[in-house]
Amino acid sequence: MHTQIPTSMSLTGGQMRRATGAVDFSSVRPESVQLSSRPLDWKLLNFERREVGPSFRDLPEGATEHLVFVSLGGGILNRESAEGVAKHELSPGFVAVLPSGHPVRWSWKSRISFSLLALDPGFLRQVAEEQLDMDPDEIQLAFVERERDPAIATIAAALARETVRGDAGSRVYAESLANILAVHLLRNYAASTGIAQEATATAAPRAVNRALSFIQQNHTSDISLADIAAAARMSPFHFTRLFKRVIGVAPYQYLIQMRVNSARSLITAGGGGYSLAEIATSVGFADQSHLTRHFKRVLGVTPKQLAH
Repeated sequence: MHTQIPTSMSLTGGQMRRATGAVDFSSVRPESVQLSSRPLDWKLLNFERREVGPSFRDLPEGATEHLVFVSLGGGILNRESAEGVAKHELSPGFVAVLPSGHPVRWSWKSRISFSLLALDPGFLRQVAEEQLDMDPDEIQLAFVERERDPAIATIAAALARETVRGDAGSRVYAESLANILAVHLLRNYAASTGIAQEATATAAPRAVNRALSFIQQNHTSDISLADIAAAARMSPFHFTRLFKRVIGVAPYQYLIQMRVNSARSLITAGGGGYSLAEIATSVGFADQSHLTRHFKRVLGVTPKQLAH
């Protein structure tokens, strides 16, 4: 829910710019952090889970990193920025993208909880230039608030699991997710003449969201590209191009990552008494060798190495 509201705390653009500089958000109210990937020394993308009582956050010159907030519960959030003043009724999955250096002030009167993804701005520029053939100097992420973004929710959930485990391959896995997030932000949250309009068309996110939901619900089954495209209600050819443009990887690669992550969860939990061959087939791979090949490529270690 999004409505414009008046407020006595409104800050003008000039007032917001008069400050000491952008801040490292990880240093802001660190006591609210319940879970953090910072001790794992991830370089490109970090994850935090925070919970805090009634309070406010004032960032007159924004943050040093690109921040993505994903709400984990309810509450009423008041926001003031150069875009104006707004009041949000939070629900699980609500997303806010705050570009580096963007002034903002939030306030709330009840306990709120959220996941936070912090992306290195330099890495975003690198992905834009090297992978998308975009001029990084023309890129400007937009300050955006949405009721939901399934792709970001999936990335946040995967990062949370990696942070809890913190075991072999976590940094490599986090870097792969950083790449996916960077492309997703560039395709859906950036203002630049180099961004394809097809990815920002109204129908595009709906089609990709349907595909993501289908993959998440059926990734352990024997599904094909045609099945996923049908769920997205598009032809396989056009769907593949759109999915890669929005998410950053092809549908099949995304499916493989989901299966590897499921296998990893089972292995790190002790396997439940099942063999690696049984785990492989239970998460959708043809056999153990199929699992091992993709597991090594995605995580940098084999299933056996992780199990021991």
